[in-house]
Amino acid sequence: MKLFFLIVLITLAICPVLAQPSVLTLEQLGELTPEKIEGYHTQVNDKGRILQIGTLSYSMIERTFVHGKKQVNIMLFDYNNASIMYRQATQKWKTAVGQETDSMLENAYQLENQPGWMQYDKNQNRSQITLGIQNRFFLVLKGESISLSDLDNIAKIFDLARFPTQEVAMNDAKDR
Repeated sequence: MKLFFLIVLITLAICPVLAQPSVLTLEQLGELTPEKIEGYHTQVNDKGRILQIGTLSYSMIERTFVHGKKQVNIMLFDYNNASIMYRQATQKWKTAVGQETDSMLENAYQLENQPGWMQYDKNQNRSQITLGIQNRFFLVLKGESISLSDLDNIAKIFDLARFPTQEVAMNDAKDR
C-alpha cells in the first residue's frame, strides 16, 4: 500500500510538468523565420537560446540581414508556457493610443489578424514592428535605415499560418 501511495505521489508531482507543452527548439524556430531576404545577405550566424525559470520557459532565435547601410534584425520568441506575459503585452497594444510627431510615429499594427505595435523614428530612419502570433509567439523586426513600409513588407514574408497555435481558455486563471 505504501508503494501505491508513493507511485501516486510521484505521478502527481510529475504530471503538471509533463502536461505542459514545451517551447519550440531553436531549429524549429529557425524553420519559421526566413533564411534570406531578397537583396540582403546574412550578417552573422543565428543566435538563440532556451530559458527555463521554474514553470516559465521560452525559446528565442535571432537573425540579422544587411544590404549596404540597411540592416534588418529578426527576433522570434516562443512564449508557450508564459501565456500571461503574452496576453498582457498584446492587450496593451490593442488599447494603447498611437501618436505621431515630427520625429516619430507609433501605433497599433496588425498582420493577418495578429496584434502588434509599430514604431518609426523619422530622424534616425529606424523602424520596429512587434507582432504577437497565435497567442504564443512574439516576432520583433528592427530596421536600421529602413522605412516602416519596407519593414512591413519584410513582415509579410512570414507565413503566419505555419506557426503552431496556443489554445486559450479565458476561464483558466493561467490564461488571463
